[in-house]
Amino acid sequence: MATHKSVLLNNWLKVTVMDNGDLALKDIKRDKGTGEKIEAVIAIYANQLNLLSDMVNLLLKRAIYLKQITSFDEFAKLTEELSAACRAELNKLDA
Repeated sequence: MATHKSVLLNNWLKVTVMDNGDLALKDIKRDKGTGEKIEAVIAIYANQLNLLSDMVNLLLKRAIYLKQITSFDEFAKLTEELSAACRAELNKLDA
């Protein structure tokens, strides 16, 4: 699977443009033993809107799990911020 451009989101998710133009959403983890970075493909998308939806959803779930947000107002604010940040990163792939 040859790749071209990629962007990193919150040091946790990575989006890579594949040779056929599809977008691969990857989870970035570190191997506990070696410390080596491991990228696991979560899904492959042909549609940026579906990708954006999943990216924001995963980042919000992580923020809730890590208790970075605890109220509806914080949730709404973070949703807006993440949507804008993810879209900005996806725009970099189009350039």
